[in-house]
Amino acid sequence: MKKLTSKQLCLMGLMTAVVTVMTMIRLPVPMTSGYAHLGDAGVFLSGLLLGPMGFIPAALGSAIADFLAGYAIYAPFTGVIKGLMGWAAGKYLKGGIGTKNILIIIALSAFMVAAYFLTDTLLYGFGAAVASVAGNITQACAGIALGFVVLAIPTHLKK
Repeated sequence: MKKLTSKQLCLMGLMTAVVTVMTMIRLPVPMTSGYAHLGDAGVFLSGLLLGPMGFIPAALGSAIADFLAGYAIYAPFTGVIKGLMGWAAGKYLKGGIGTKNILIIIALSAFMVAAYFLTDTLLYGFGAAVASVAGNITQACAGIALGFVVLAIPTHLKK
């Protein structure tokens, strides 16, 4: 494994904080009586800036936000789900809005919905998992829209 540079460590710490704060910014969704958040944009940005090491700030920042929001039971699951999203974003996204990148953002968001469905089934049962799908789809749509914004960020920021 390659050694981490000081710049990479600092960027990981910064992106962990960014993901946490963006996840804590809640946007009410009246149709589902739930909310969406900006955290997935931070997850995608972590991957775009750090490559597969985007796993770390995506996982930590999202799990910390779950603890802070009072959803500690979800934190380990969220850490894995969002971490894998950050890893995949880092491995496959290449900056710029193109068909491939758009499909990757959509696929990662669909993965999130499926993963939280499995999480809710494990924690609360099948009925509760089905009931949570609408809120998770709403969150996925917000993540997709914000993912497009992240893709528009110039790739020269990676340097």
